[in-house]
Amino acid sequence: MAGKNNDEGLSTSAGLVRYMDTDISKFKIEPEKVLGITFAIIVAEALLNYGFLI
Repeated sequence: MAGKNNDEGLSTSAGLVRYMDTDISKFKIEPEKVLGITFAIIVAEALLNYGFLI
């Protein structure tokens, strides 16, 4: 029964984060970089669309 509980970890969010944190791909992106890129895209879009307001 103890071996069965190891597979159930993926059903929780902590288990999913632990699963996604494994080294499947060759590169890893930190959450800070994702937030920075998202913020930069939002700022660039705002400048291109509403540049006259700034």
